[in-house]
Amino acid sequence: MDNIVTVLLVLAKTMGLMIGVLLVLGAGFIVTIDIWGKRSTEARLLGVFLDHRKLYSKLLLVDVERAYLGRGDKREEYYLDKDKQYWAGWPAGLPSVLQIPVRAHLYIRNQSEPLDPENPEATLSARSRMMISDEAMLKTTWRDVREAAGGAAPATRSSSMAIILLAGNLALTGFILYLVLNVQTLLGG
Repeated sequence: MDNIVTVLLVLAKTMGLMIGVLLVLGAGFIVTIDIWGKRSTEARLLGVFLDHRKLYSKLLLVDVERAYLGRGDKREEYYLDKDKQYWAGWPAGLPSVLQIPVRAHLYIRNQSEPLDPENPEATLSARSRMMISDEAMLKTTWRDVREAAGGAAPATRSSSMAIILLAGNLALTGFILYLVLNVQTLLGG
């Protein structure tokens, strides 16, 4: 009986020690994440980018009225607008308790004007509206697009090619289905 009590006491002490070590390591992890996050976001803002139907975020280096992504010659410049700014948690993927609140702007990649997350319909800037309303600019743009596409012929060629590929794909799928359903007969069983 004394042996069982001794074993249970040793197990309880061991479990208590393990839980204590885990609590100290967890607290250390939380403090380390907090210090690292605050140092990483100092003089930076979170740029949330939409690029070819992919959404990702990066920290941008903030200057007086601009933010920069990258360094050197390949550095991209983005404008800041306090009216289009919102707060987000960084780094993504951590529980919200561990995330650092940081200023954020929403951008389309390689377009320097931020989008307004509160009013998504106001995506055109004043400069864009001016260029769109310029009739000569529109005619030139349509002419360039038409010349680059080669008129209506490429669209016809691409649609007929799509139909040919679709028919070939259906024929191949039918042949594979025939093989699967008749495998026992074909193997002589």
